[in-house]
Amino acid sequence: MSAKTNYFTGLGLLISYTTITLVNWIFKTYSGEMLTNVQAVSKELIILGMVGVLFLVIRYGEKQGLGSIGLYAQFFGRSVLRALLLAVLVVAIVAFALLICQQVGWSFGESHTFDQLSLWTVTLIVIRAGVAEEVFMRGFLLERLSALTGSKWVAASLSLIPFALLHYPGQGWAGVLVSFWAGAVLTWFYFWKRDLKANIMAHFLVDFIPNVAAQWFV
Repeated sequence: MSAKTNYFTGLGLLISYTTITLVNWIFKTYSGEMLTNVQAVSKELIILGMVGVLFLVIRYGEKQGLGSIGLYAQFFGRSVLRALLLAVLVVAIVAFALLICQQVGWSFGESHTFDQLSLWTVTLIVIRAGVAEEVFMRGFLLERLSALTGSKWVAASLSLIPFALLHYPGQGWAGVLVSFWAGAVLTWFYFWKRDLKANIMAHFLVDFIPNVAAQWFV
């Protein structure tokens, strides 16, 4: 890599590692644990805006296309089918992780963060989670860390551990365990197919069904 590419790659790594945690921390510090709809929407749009900034870093800083993080414009239909299968696999591993949590006495799913939010706001949150977490933690980090370290195992570890810890503030150690195993499946799939669209859609579905679709029948 050239010095210029190293600089912009470093900037991309900084964005990918810190954006979600930093934005969440700022809103939690100044607005409290329970956000209003306006505050929650603002937070999610800021994070999505940083995804756009990362795209600019890739395109105009690194001088690479979005294909360098597995985001290709073609074969959308194939990505949809892959996403459906991947979502089923993630749900299965999440169910297994929840069983482990139950055995060790870790509670999961007791966060009240969404209680005061509209369903439209929660929908935006799960869209942001699918897009931002996959772009940051899978597409960019896995690709660039693999190139920098020469090891997919090291790249996976340096992506998976922060991804899992992102879920500790709202979900505790159960959230860390569940997110780690779900992230492991998403990481494996990304290295296998390099289809970030499928990762994003599968991640979205896994969050959307329990947090939004299930509320339609309540």
